[in-house]
Amino acid sequence: MRRSMPLLGVLVLMVALLLPAAPVQAAPAASDEVTYFSQTGHSVRLEFKRFFERFGGLPIFGLPLTEAFDEDGVRVQYFERARFELQPQLPDGQQVQLTQIGRWFTNERATYEQPFLWLGQNPDPTGQRTFYPESGHSLGGAFRSYWATSGGLAVFGYPISEEFGETNAAGQTYTVQYFERARFEHHPDQAGTPGEVQLGLLGRELLNQRPAAMAQTAPVPEQVTVAEPMSGLVLLGKATTGFRTSSGARESNIFKTAEMFNNVVVPAGGEYSFLNSGHFRADGLVEGYGIIGGRLEKVVGGGLCQVSTTMYRAVANAGLQVTRRVGHSYVVYFYENILGFDATVFSPGVDFRWRNDTPGPVTIRTSYDAAKSTVTFELWGVSDGRKTTFAGPFIKNKRAPGRAVWQFDPSLGRGVVSQLVHGRDGMDVNLIRTVSMPDGTIKHYNDIATRYAPWTDFYAYGPGVNPPKGVTIAAPLAPITRAAR
Repeated sequence: MRRSMPLLGVLVLMVALLLPAAPVQAAPAASDEVTYFSQTGHSVRLEFKRFFERFGGLPIFGLPLTEAFDEDGVRVQYFERARFELQPQLPDGQQVQLTQIGRWFTNERATYEQPFLWLGQNPDPTGQRTFYPESGHSLGGAFRSYWATSGGLAVFGYPISEEFGETNAAGQTYTVQYFERARFEHHPDQAGTPGEVQLGLLGRELLNQRPAAMAQTAPVPEQVTVAEPMSGLVLLGKATTGFRTSSGARESNIFKTAEMFNNVVVPAGGEYSFLNSGHFRADGLVEGYGIIGGRLEKVVGGGLCQVSTTMYRAVANAGLQVTRRVGHSYVVYFYENILGFDATVFSPGVDFRWRNDTPGPVTIRTSYDAAKSTVTFELWGVSDGRKTTFAGPFIKNKRAPGRAVWQFDPSLGRGVVSQLVHGRDGMDVNLIRTVSMPDGTIKHYNDIATRYAPWTDFYAYGPGVNPPKGVTIAAPLAPITRAAR
C-alpha cells in the first residue's frame, strides 16, 4: 500500500521530516508568567499573576473562574473571592486593583441596616478594636489579626460594617464583617487553625449576576495559550504559520517550543538569540525521523524550524533589526505561502537572532491552536511609528529536481511505501523589506536572499517492496540519534 504526505520542515544541513504518528496532546512547559488551574480550566497571567501570588494566592482569592477579558472598558478577571482590574494609567506596582465587591453588595444595606451605619467614634476605647474614621467602622479579634496578616488595606480595603450574624443561602449562620473588597466569615469550629477566618465567595456571586461575564467561564485546555494584550503596550508585529499534516511528534515539539518563548521580555537595545538566550531547552522534545544528508536518521526536535520561522516573520513584520537569519536549504511546504521568508535553526552553528531597536522593552507572546494546526507569535512593545513594507518575492534561476530517492526502513510494515517528501524546484528568491520612520527616513532596508536547492521526491519502503527502476537507492536506515535543535 502507498501513503503520501507533504514536505516537512528543513534545516540547513538537516531536514527534520518526521514519520506519521498518532497525534500527541502535549502539555506545554511551565512559564514563570502563567499558572494553570485544572480545577476550573483557567490561568492567571502576567500582572494579575504577580499580584495574585504577592498577596496570598488561592487562600485569599480562590480559583480563577475566567481568563482575563475586557468588561465595561476595563481588563478584568474573576476569581472565587475577588475581581481583578487592570488600571494601566496608575504607577507601576499599583496597576492591579481589586473591585470593591463588598461595597457592591452592601450599598443599599448601608442605608438602613445597623451593622453598616457609620460610627461616630471608636466603640471600644480600650484598644481591643481599631477604629477607622475613613470608613466609620472598627476591627478587632480574629478578623483584625487576619486582615493585618493577609494583605490589609491593599487587598481588603477598609471595614464597612461591624461584625454581625448573617445567614447564607444554605441556611448556615456565621459571624461576618464586610470590607470594601471582601467579606470575612468566622468559623468557630476551626478556631486556632488557618480556617478560622474564611473569605466569602463574593467574586463568584458577582459573576453569577453578570450573564456576559458568565460566558467567559468555559474552561480553556492547558495546551492552548490565550493571547492577551500587555498594559501600556501596542502590538508591533504578528505572524501565524500552519503545520497541518505534521506528525504527532512534530506537533508536540512545536507546542512545547512555542511555550518556551511565551512572555519573554527583550530589553530595549538587547539582542535575542533563539538558541542561546536561555529559554530554549531540548529536554522533553520528542524523537522522530528526519532526512539528513540525503538519508533517513533519528533526530530529536523536529518542528523547531516552524517556531523559528514564525518568530522571524513576527520580528520582520514588526520592523525590528534582524542580526542573523539563515534560510532553509530547500523550499519547505509549511512556509511555501511566502517564499524566502523562513529561518532555520540547528545547534550549534545555525541560529536566528534579532535586536530590539525600539524605545522600550518588547514582550513575546505565543499561542497555538491544536485544532487548526497553527502557531502564532506576537510582539508587544512601545511604538516609535515605524512602518514595514515588503516587495516580492522575486524568483529566478529555477532548477528541476533530480531522480527520486528510495530508502529501506525495516520498521515499516511489509509492502508499505511512504512518500516523505514531495519534490520542489530549486530557485533563487529575493524578498525586499523596507522599514521607514514617520519622518520618511529608512530605518532598515533588507534584500533577503535565499538560494534553495532542488528537492527530490523521497520515499521510505518496508520489507517486500522492490523500488522502481531509475530511482536512487539510499543506504538503509541506521539507528543513529542526533539532537536536532
